[in-house]
Amino acid sequence: MSSLVPAESQPTPVEAPDADLDAILTHSPGPIGSLPLDADLLRDSPSGDLFGLTQNAGMGWEPRRLRSPEFLILGTQGGIRAPDGRPIALGYHTGHWEIGLLMQEAAQELDRGGATPFAGFVSDPCDGRTQGTLGMMESLAYRNDAAIVFRRLIRSLPTRRGVMGVATCDKGLPAMMLALAAQGELPVIIVPGGVTLPPTVGEHAGAVQTIGVRFTHGKLTVREAAELGCAACATPGGGCQFLGTAATSQVVAEALGLAPNSATAREGLARSQ
Repeated sequence: MSSLVPAESQPTPVEAPDADLDAILTHSPGPIGSLPLDADLLRDSPSGDLFGLTQNAGMGWEPRRLRSPEFLILGTQGGIRAPDGRPIALGYHTGHWEIGLLMQEAAQELDRGGATPFAGFVSDPCDGRTQGTLGMMESLAYRNDAAIVFRRLIRSLPTRRGVMGVATCDKGLPAMMLALAAQGELPVIIVPGGVTLPPTVGEHAGAVQTIGVRFTHGKLTVREAAELGCAACATPGGGCQFLGTAATSQVVAEALGLAPNSATAREGLARSQ
């Protein structure tokens, strides 16, 4: 790969400029406090449960709260956004964009209720982005693969009391539903991410995907195609506006009772604790 810096002026790995090797940290004092252990916990718990408490303290959770009920929040977030909402790295689709905000609100509510929230992520693709390419071959296969990964993430937190899934689009939401439906007696809940709003003037995300063929057949000018394509996703979060797989899956989640209202969710949280 070419570089903007001439090869002869690039430092080698052992000749990095201004490297202060004495300033490299090799140890740290560690969190202040002690784990809330007792003799029964030390004697009877799996070693993983004990080491999990150590890691929780290492990530900054208050040691005195480390034995509070633990709940897992799974999401399909992709991309990176700044605190003010500006994109730093784009996700595959608009449905990624507010998943993190929804998960943050859920985690803060669990925290206020005295629980310890955990979060895990499996981003999903967008078949709208891959139409006309070999990427479409990954679309349906992703659902099964992601459902397997979600189930593995759930099992990989043995101390969880329940699981919340936050998903929006037509790959990640069905995958999340498959994973949560397989949990048997474990309390689960789905939080659909909603839809992106359509433009006041323009076309929704389904119709706008035909601007290329309509231009080819003389139905649109270049300018019309450019303006329609720019405006279709009028807000930066949520799935496609039409009743495709994404929106239909959100409706199905509600119809199955996997997406209850907030009052029911609080009641379920109280029972789980």
